[in-house]
Amino acid sequence: MEYNPSVLKRLHATFMVVAWLFFNSLGTSLARYFQNTWTNKQYFGVSRWMFFHRAYMGCCWTLTCAAIIFIFIDLEEFKAHAHAIVGLITFALCFLQPILGMATPSQTKARTTIKLLHRVFGNLAYILAVTNMFLGVGLEEAKISNAMYGLLGGTLAIHILAHVMFNILEYLARERSSELSPNKDAPFSRWRKTTLMVQMIALYAFTIANVVFVWRG
Repeated sequence: MEYNPSVLKRLHATFMVVAWLFFNSLGTSLARYFQNTWTNKQYFGVSRWMFFHRAYMGCCWTLTCAAIIFIFIDLEEFKAHAHAIVGLITFALCFLQPILGMATPSQTKARTTIKLLHRVFGNLAYILAVTNMFLGVGLEEAKISNAMYGLLGGTLAIHILAHVMFNILEYLARERSSELSPNKDAPFSRWRKTTLMVQMIALYAFTIANVVFVWRG
């Protein structure tokens, strides 16, 4: 009798794909490149970029926690292979992120350290999460087509290309204006918004494609 992954295993993979390839990628872009965009515009008392950053990262955190719960319910015993170990490390880093993000100590040095940890842990968690997806496709019990390697690579390429474009726009903005006004959007704001929209549409398409391969095997 041919083995087929359980629904919980497929949900685990689906939630991780959506969490990290879509929500985390967009949330990172917003925090990194949009602090001088939508200036003087707020949602519920916070800057617009911060509102969307928290919303996307909140979705990433929730889906990741749910995915971990699904796989622990499904597994009969813990197997200490690479995918499991990297997954647990990723989950630990992800779980800490909202705590670090909300921490606001009074001392400037402590606040700077926490901000640095938040950024380092966030980038490390993304790298580990995507790496673990490649490891997951290779698991025999996952029963996922090798074609998904290409889809994961395409999604990662979109993430990298978006960051390259954002960095180019950031460089051009600094060249045009050495001092940024807190009451005015930085130069090339429209291009940043356009790049974000293209990134969102492309990631959405590739994320859906990856989810399809998770379920079709």
